[in-house]
Amino acid sequence: MRSVSLKSLILVTFILALAVYAGKHWWYQDQIVIYTAKAIITMEDKQARVEAVAVQQGQIVGLGTEAELLTQFAGQQLKLDRRFAGKILMPGFIENHLHPAMAAMLLPLNWITPFDWNLPDKQVSGVQNPQAYQQALSQALQQHDGDDLFISWGYHHYFHGKMSRQLLDKIAPKQPVMIWHRSFHEVYFNSAALAQVEFSEQELAGQAHVDLDSGHFYETGLPLALTKFKDDINQPLRFMSGLNQVAKITHHGGITTIADMATGMFDLEMEWQAMNWVLNDGQTPFRTRLIAMAGKLGEPAGSQAAIDKLAELRKKGSPQFKFVKQIKLLADGAFYSQLMQMREPGYLDGHHGEWITQPEQLQELAEAYWSAGYQLHIHTNGDLGAEVVLGVIAGLSKKMPRPDHRTTLHHLGYIGPDQAEQIAKLGILVSANPYYLYTLGEKYSELGLGPERAENIFRGRELLDHKVPLSLHSDFSMAPAQPLLLAWVAVNRVGANGKVMAPEQKLSVHEAMRAITIDAALAIQMENEVGSLKIGKKADFTVLEQDPYKVEPIKLKDIPIWGTVFEGKPFPL
Repeated sequence: MRSVSLKSLILVTFILALAVYAGKHWWYQDQIVIYTAKAIITMEDKQARVEAVAVQQGQIVGLGTEAELLTQFAGQQLKLDRRFAGKILMPGFIENHLHPAMAAMLLPLNWITPFDWNLPDKQVSGVQNPQAYQQALSQALQQHDGDDLFISWGYHHYFHGKMSRQLLDKIAPKQPVMIWHRSFHEVYFNSAALAQVEFSEQELAGQAHVDLDSGHFYETGLPLALTKFKDDINQPLRFMSGLNQVAKITHHGGITTIADMATGMFDLEMEWQAMNWVLNDGQTPFRTRLIAMAGKLGEPAGSQAAIDKLAELRKKGSPQFKFVKQIKLLADGAFYSQLMQMREPGYLDGHHGEWITQPEQLQELAEAYWSAGYQLHIHTNGDLGAEVVLGVIAGLSKKMPRPDHRTTLHHLGYIGPDQAEQIAKLGILVSANPYYLYTLGEKYSELGLGPERAENIFRGRELLDHKVPLSLHSDFSMAPAQPLLLAWVAVNRVGANGKVMAPEQKLSVHEAMRAITIDAALAIQMENEVGSLKIGKKADFTVLEQDPYKVEPIKLKDIPIWGTVFEGKPFPL
């Protein structure tokens, strides 16, 4: 008997599942469904609110009152659906910077973090001092079953104290241990873990971000550590479990479109196959746009071979799950690590930031993809990092003008008061992570940045005043994948300990809601498909129990989410 490969079995199962699903919903294709609600917020200026929306074949075909739509579509196959009476419909929330593979890797691990996490399948109580952290780590190690590598994520040096190989050896002299920093950009190992691998002189040559004495691998040293412990970190069953949790978390956030802003971060083929299986199954209530990491597409990065490979990848997938002609680049270091590159006076304690990509190489990569017609998404966190990136884009715009290049700066934790105007003049967009302010604003006021700069983390008001298109993202798991929470931070600018910081930088509720809908779509070239409720666009709705424009702004994050409607089909939580 001829054996059947696992890949073939998966493919056949997938096709059968789609056939059953399509058969179950055959009637839906021609029928027009009219949804009514207490209010339907369109995010369109000309028709800001309506009572009803008509949907056919996953698209919006009508907006208005119930009576108007019943008259408009009289004589056609109609269904009037009033299940959302008393609820609020909005355009489906858009998360334009999320990392499904990274989150899938982290979610099944032990979490010890400075702040609480309340996720559908995971609840974590935060700890914020060295003693409490070490106690929590010791308890977790006692509960760990087996002698395989124990991994804990969430450590932060400013909350949990100094970490080192020596400290871990005291806590766990025999058990191999890996501590993953809250930033994701750093890891620490104890001696038992490092004894399991070997590093050649060639691997360590010129590597400035590896300190074997302290067991510390960070920024450009991180890939080396992840490669050495790949089998321990990237266990297939654990990864798939984590990926299913990511799907559930995304849905619970009311999100109907995500962008994976670094596909191929670990293993391009593995990530593609796993995410295709989980996120492209015909029943997942959100779509995924895949944006590849420039340095993971072939050697050398930015070469014609790498560009050709990405062109081939764009031929794969489906309307729900596919690569797009956009690319992710990295400039300076992590904001959570306080390794972003800062202009003078730098850091108050004397430490310095790091480059993930040296400015000269960043220039080469940006030019390669710019000239090939790609939209650039650039990770940058500090004002010096932003200065370098702005210089790169200014040079490219002069050398090879592109009217709608739509370069987007991501995270943008801190910029100087002069830089919003520069961003605007260059036609650059911003996708910011406002959660930095909530978790780090108060702490960085004391350590590293000082009050003036730390309280101005996320200069949202200045960006909007200069008419920079602004969206908000979680970079999950750098922040919860909860767009309403991100909007809440942007509107209220409240830190974790309750301090209101730089209130002059606050966004209005409407500006914040745009930043998680239509302006979030703009940053990934999807504004003609999603982001607002308009005839011809996808019928994606986030269903809320309360009106975000009528609750007190301080309660914005607490609005319950009923679920979503994805391409016309309701998906309750």
